[in-house]
Amino acid sequence: MVRGLAHASLLFAVAHLPGGRRAYHAFTRSLLRSQERVLRKLQRVWPGYERVWRERCGLDLPGSRIWIHQPGPAPFAPLAAYLLTGHGGVSTWSRDAFSGRYVRAAVQAVLAAAFEDNPTIAARRRVIAGLADGSVADLLGATGGWVAEVSDPARIPLDAGSIDLCHSGGALEHLTPGALASFLRESFRVLRPGGVVSHVFDHRDHLRHVDGRWPFLLHMSLPDSVYRPLFGHPLLFHNRLSPAEVAEMLGAAGFERVAERRFVLPAKRYVDAGAADAGEPGVPAWLGGGRLARLSREDRHTAAIHYLYRKPVRW
Repeated sequence: MVRGLAHASLLFAVAHLPGGRRAYHAFTRSLLRSQERVLRKLQRVWPGYERVWRERCGLDLPGSRIWIHQPGPAPFAPLAAYLLTGHGGVSTWSRDAFSGRYVRAAVQAVLAAAFEDNPTIAARRRVIAGLADGSVADLLGATGGWVAEVSDPARIPLDAGSIDLCHSGGALEHLTPGALASFLRESFRVLRPGGVVSHVFDHRDHLRHVDGRWPFLLHMSLPDSVYRPLFGHPLLFHNRLSPAEVAEMLGAAGFERVAERRFVLPAKRYVDAGAADAGEPGVPAWLGGGRLARLSREDRHTAAIHYLYRKPVRW
C-alpha cells in the first residue's frame, strides 16, 4: 500500500504542473521503457483476441476492416491488422499519435506474436519484416493503414457502415460516462450490420499496476467528493463505471451481447462466468462503501472485462 500511495502522490503533483503529463510520459517511455512492456503485452494478447473474434464472434477476418481506438505511440495495431486481414485498417487516437521511434520494436513484436500461420500470412510477414527501418508513413503506406485524431468522441471521422470490427484495450475506462456514451453511439453508426465491438475495459484501480498489495477495486469505495480532487486528473482518471453500467451503455447504443469475458486475479485468466469462484475479491470483505454497493458478488471479483457486442444484422 505504501508504494501505491507514493505513486499516487507523485502523479498528483506531476499532473498539476504545466506540461506535467507530457513530461511524465516522456520520462516513462524513455528511461523506464514503458512502451517495451506495452508491446510485449500486445504481442502476448493479440493472438488470443484473434481466436475470440473468429471462434466466438464468427468474424471472417481476411478482407475485414478493423478499427483500433487509442493504440498509443507504438504502431503495433496497423501491422497486426494487416497480418490478419490484408489491410492495416484504421487507428484513431485522442492522446498519442504513432511515433517513428517505435516502428522497429512494433515490427519485431508483431512478427514474434503467436498468430496462426498460412501461406497468405507468411507473405504478409515478409512485407512487415521489410518495414523495420522505415517510418510511420512507410508502414501505413505498405499496409494500407489510416490514422486519425479523435478530438470529439461524438464525431468519429469514419463513414457509416464502413467497419467490421472495432477494438480497444484499456482505453474506455478513461472516458467520462458522457464521452463514452457518445463514442459507443458513433461506433454503432460506423460498424456495418453484424459488425463487432471488442473492448477490454480495465475495471481496476490503476494503482494496482504499480502496487500488487493495492486492492484493485479500492477506487470504487471512495465517494466522489474524495475521488475527484485526489484522483480525477489526466494521469489517473478512471470513470469508475460498474460492469452493469458499461453493459447498459452498450445496450443503449443499440448493441447485442455476444459475450463478456471476465479477467480474474491472481490467476490472470478470462472466465465466461463464475468470477466469484475463480478470482480474488477486489476489496477486503469489511470495505463496502461508495460505488461498491452497486456491484454484484461476481463484479467484486472482476478485474477487467472483454466486452464483445454486435450490431444487429438486420438494422
